[in-house]
Amino acid sequence: MTALYTRYRSQRFDALVGQDAAVRTLKNALSGGRVAHAYLFTGIRGTGKTSTARILAKAVNCLGLVDGEPDNTCVNCVAINDAAATDLIEIDAASNRGVDEIRDLREKARYLPALLKRKVYIIDEAHQLTNEAFNALLKTLEEPPEHVLFILCTTESHKLPATIISRTQRFDFRRIGEEDIAARLAWISQQEALEVRSDGLALLAAMAQGSMRDAITMLDQMASAGVDAIDAATVRRQLGLVTQRELAGLLVAACEGDAATALRELDGMATRGADMRQLTANLAEMARKAVLLSVGAAPAATLGIEDEAATDMAAVV
Repeated sequence: MTALYTRYRSQRFDALVGQDAAVRTLKNALSGGRVAHAYLFTGIRGTGKTSTARILAKAVNCLGLVDGEPDNTCVNCVAINDAAATDLIEIDAASNRGVDEIRDLREKARYLPALLKRKVYIIDEAHQLTNEAFNALLKTLEEPPEHVLFILCTTESHKLPATIISRTQRFDFRRIGEEDIAARLAWISQQEALEVRSDGLALLAAMAQGSMRDAITMLDQMASAGVDAIDAATVRRQLGLVTQRELAGLLVAACEGDAATALRELDGMATRGADMRQLTANLAEMARKAVLLSVGAAPAATLGIEDEAATDMAAVV
């Protein structure tokens, strides 16, 4: 059975969530015939970098492009959607990071595309390439053949040499807002006939921390839980989460120097199956919200703090 995040991968620019600036610029470039020879898509995982790269690959090869959008019906779009286009080459730099692989790429890039109008290379996790590989790629990026388009995707753009970055058009993919994630999850739930409560959607969106793919993956996990309705309690139980009130109580104990209470609470959470790594991340996020609450940056509701935890949070700082 296909995973939900694969089934609901965006196939058009307009379907991308939370990346309006990048979408607008790319569509304008396509409509105006000003597509660059190399792009750099950077941002945290699950924000749509590779999906955008694939949509761009379709758009530059589409035979029926309308307002910068691929039609998804022409022979080129269908071939790309069916992973049958040999002129779209996706390279995982984590496992093909050496100079020999890039030299092979450089040699093959000189040949004209077999089916598509342009040969497109998508290099995922590009920061994993070795220095020698970057040097081998540099000349091709500097003077690429007219029929080739390079798209580099990375979560760590600071690891790329400045000489590489300067030869690409860079797009920074931002974290996707919780409201946008919750809305997308609600739509997917409707398509899959899943009953998901609003508190469950809100918790999944918060746990995703800006990553749409993570959010959809967690929804997929919830769908396998075998419950009638997915609510916040179900999400906490399946993901080994603790309540905000428990987190707030733990913060209070730590701030008051009450080691016995803090350790007792931690032991109880571990016994109930809480994920300690996730607990640490949630605790740090709760501490951040406590600071914002203490300086009056935003009310508790705006910060996503539940009423039952707000009183304890006020005592933290």
